[in-house]
Amino acid sequence: MDNINAKFNKFNKLWIGLIAGITGPVFGFIVFYLIAASDRSFTGFVKMIINNSSTHSGIISICLIFNLVFFYIALRKDFYKSAQGVIMATFLYAPFVVYFKYVA
Repeated sequence: MDNINAKFNKFNKLWIGLIAGITGPVFGFIVFYLIAASDRSFTGFVKMIINNSSTHSGIISICLIFNLVFFYIALRKDFYKSAQGVIMATFLYAPFVVYFKYVA
């Protein structure tokens, strides 16, 4: 049993959580596209979002929800360093949400 824990314990690293937290919203965006606009082409969907500035912060926020999955898994596996990395990555996205919400 200790061998299995040691094998998985290598994932308890801050940088792994940071990478998961940075790429999580990308996966969230793809899932959002598949649910919301799968009848359009992906490039057409991206152009629609870029041209409609009122949706930027909302879509980024929805995509960040995907980080909750990584955070929850990290906490359930007692990977506290990885969970910290996911939170750090989420905070890296926060200025973009604020910018698109109040400035752009």
